[in-house]
Amino acid sequence: MATRNRYALSDEERAEKRASERELMAEAIEQLRSSKGWQRWLRVRRHFHSYSFHNQLLIAFQRPGATRVAGFRRWLSLGYAVRKGERGLSIWAPCPPSKKKLREWREAGADPENRPRTYFRMVKVFDRAQVDPLPEFPGGPVVLDPPLVPVEGDGLAGLFEPLTSFATTIGYTVVVEEIPGSALGYCSPDRQHIGVETISAEFSANAQVGVEIHELAHALVRCDRHEEDPDLTYGDEEIVVECVAYTVCSTVGLDTSGWSVPYMATWGEGDAIARYAELIDRLATRLEDAVLASGAPAGGREAVAA
Repeated sequence: MATRNRYALSDEERAEKRASERELMAEAIEQLRSSKGWQRWLRVRRHFHSYSFHNQLLIAFQRPGATRVAGFRRWLSLGYAVRKGERGLSIWAPCPPSKKKLREWREAGADPENRPRTYFRMVKVFDRAQVDPLPEFPGGPVVLDPPLVPVEGDGLAGLFEPLTSFATTIGYTVVVEEIPGSALGYCSPDRQHIGVETISAEFSANAQVGVEIHELAHALVRCDRHEEDPDLTYGDEEIVVECVAYTVCSTVGLDTSGWSVPYMATWGEGDAIARYAELIDRLATRLEDAVLASGAPAGGREAVAA
């Protein structure tokens, strides 16, 4: 008598699985309504900028301290093993159409309307805190991402020019100048002009990059408007810009938590906070893509297969 494939699910089991996945996603989204949950997402996003918005939320909800995730086999290929008893995190993974389905589609005439589509399913991944290095891995385990650098210093000075070049693509000019008063930078949407303080003993090259990112975020808020974006008051814009700058700086390896975290701690709670999240993710991604396209190193993570 044939035995049932242990991996095959009944219709009822599939329905339960889909309901469980929907519930997990809903809970992850709901946490954005609280200040604490909002900050969790921002801290996670700086490590997972290349992941989808929903996967960022899922990781933040299940393991707020995560910094890099991969599937069981992927960790083995990097020279690490998941510790026994560790519980995986659920995220969405793309599943492209099989070669067989694509071949059948081509043989049927390759109608673009009927092309097999990529679908998504939940898979299990593990954080770097859940793995140990394999002692006999050839050449040693892969070195994981370098730590963030402090604002003081000049290790990221080379990012200033790629950011300045990006400004020209959105119609802005960036000028280094001595700025009167305590401000270290400004953005003038009317003139499409950004000013950044000159480097000095009190103002490092790394800090200059951080300020330029902040002011570019202001410029993007004004020039990259979508119909579905929420209306922003002056205070709302400052929150969005600070979030964008915080995550982008982390992506390129700059630690601005000393600037941003105290500010983040003052935010309120409610629906308005959650409405900003997708806007922040979109604007931050534009800046990150521009810098990374220039060949700059990044503290971001690859989208890792399960």
